[in-house]
Amino acid sequence: MDVDEITRLWHAAYRGSPGGRGTSRPRDPEPHPDRIKDLHGFCPALEELRQANGAPSFRMMERRARATDRELSRSTAFRISTGQQPPASAECLEAFLVACEVPARDRTVWLDAWRQAQWRAARQNATRREEMRKLESVVAENVRGQVSHEAAVRMLRKAGFDALERFRRFDAPWPVECLECAATFRIRLSDVVLVRATCPDCPKLTEHVREAWAELLTNRSGLLSRQHVRALRAATVLQARLHRDHLDVPVFVADRTTLTTLQSGVWHPALEEALRRHVQRPFYLDVLLVHDYDTMSSRQNGHRHRRLAKAAGLMDDPMGPSSPKREPDRANRVTETEAVSEQVAATAQMNTVRPALDIKTSWKPTSNSGA
Repeated sequence: MDVDEITRLWHAAYRGSPGGRGTSRPRDPEPHPDRIKDLHGFCPALEELRQANGAPSFRMMERRARATDRELSRSTAFRISTGQQPPASAECLEAFLVACEVPARDRTVWLDAWRQAQWRAARQNATRREEMRKLESVVAENVRGQVSHEAAVRMLRKAGFDALERFRRFDAPWPVECLECAATFRIRLSDVVLVRATCPDCPKLTEHVREAWAELLTNRSGLLSRQHVRALRAATVLQARLHRDHLDVPVFVADRTTLTTLQSGVWHPALEEALRRHVQRPFYLDVLLVHDYDTMSSRQNGHRHRRLAKAAGLMDDPMGPSSPKREPDRANRVTETEAVSEQVAATAQMNTVRPALDIKTSWKPTSNSGA
């Protein structure tokens, strides 16, 4: 048979196979490079081109490019095809086209589209740099219009992060550590100023703790007695907090009977065992039982418990040592009761038993770690 006919049949067979393009979705026979608007649009278009030309393996593409004295590694071809990285240069794009056996007369439109996309990207970067320069001049504390290292660290800590390296540039990636969960990642100070910088690990922590709590209620390990299982189902786990290597798990207790049962701490090993399976970080567990909050008791238990109770939404602002102790009026008591009831109802979906809340006007934390 003719070689061109064999190639055509090979392409048709691949497009109809499960690993190919498939025949269920109608597609254009060839991608249109003139419709590409930015650099990232080249990745899916080049993958379409590779599929349309028989989907050669990345090893074969490397050999084809090397046969014409062009450089295209297998890893580069893979990143382009999977959309991880657009072609970094015109030479890289041409090597990819050669590896897909695109004729020389058809490569020009691809190279022209790539240069247009590069020009648009350069204009967008220049506009963004000018916007960042203006923003930095607004937040800077000096006449030069540049943020100093000390000011950058203050803004970073106010946002809940700690710097791991010296500040370099306003819009440059900056290695930081989250003050809540000690996760390390990179952010830009410009994103911090625009309130767009968030820790990727903190939202996952409470979700993992709730999964471990749901597993604890099933008593799969058999370490808990019926009395403790009943008490745990009557309690509600609140928003957890991982500070460095200490995992604080606040647990809301609605009645005195449940409090008496859970204060023993014999159920903590079962909780820790469940947490180890869901929280993939080393930690020291500290369980905080939240119940009748009292100002004098909060002084004895320390500032850490007051902060945790406040973060859990169970108190507005504990009175300081010099503030006189006063009884809130009836309207405030009703408001606090409704607020806590809403939080308990939102976080107690996994509990099979929902006790009636006997909520006081103030809260008192206790912990397995003592004062």
